[in-house]
Amino acid sequence: MNPAVPFYPLGEWSERFPWILAGITHKGSAADPFDLRLEDQKSGDRLERIWQSTGFRGLVRIPQVHGTDLAVYDSDLAGFVASKDSADGHATSRPGMLLAITVADCVPVYLLDSKNRAVMLLHAGWRGVASGIINKGMKLFAERWQSHLDDIYVHLGPAICGNCYEVGLEVFGNLGLTLPTAPAPVDLRAILEEQVSSLGARNNRITTSKDCTLCGRDDFFSHRKGDLGRQVALIGIRP
Repeated sequence: MNPAVPFYPLGEWSERFPWILAGITHKGSAADPFDLRLEDQKSGDRLERIWQSTGFRGLVRIPQVHGTDLAVYDSDLAGFVASKDSADGHATSRPGMLLAITVADCVPVYLLDSKNRAVMLLHAGWRGVASGIINKGMKLFAERWQSHLDDIYVHLGPAICGNCYEVGLEVFGNLGLTLPTAPAPVDLRAILEEQVSSLGARNNRITTSKDCTLCGRDDFFSHRKGDLGRQVALIGIRP
């Protein structure tokens, strides 16, 4: 990645699977934060800068709507592509295609099939978690690439933590949790980890970032903090 792009690689995966690029951008310069919100004109320029600095043939971004629809790319997409079809996750086994989602408190979920060399990236807010987006992602792996659970790795990236994410009773109800007597915090990454484990994924292949976008280091955008900006999570199979 170009040093001009503020980027944290997913280090453990990068070392173990050198054939992928995976990680997340961050604010970078305090004077000119690396904002990737969809409606911002600079966002497109910055995404194009990311794409051009990676050596990938294409980068694709999806309009996210807090649902569970997933897109799959079986053929090459060249250049910077902003998909017109809304979805909250996408996947590919094509080398040279970089997948992107934007986040600012929601969980970026990275998935990897190490045997079939397929990758997936999901955007998981509480609605997506409640609707089973991780289940849909795992099912897609099995149906499209005949993935075996022993070959699947999952990483839950930087997001708002279980101490900071206070929500109302309706969220607890939708998540199938015991209702508190008043608004209380909920840990989306812990729920996602439990959902993946319940599907049979190996616990030693599920990892979770320790970074909280709200109370952690101050180089991630946080919607709860009042930031308008977004970071972008990325994964792709190197060309």
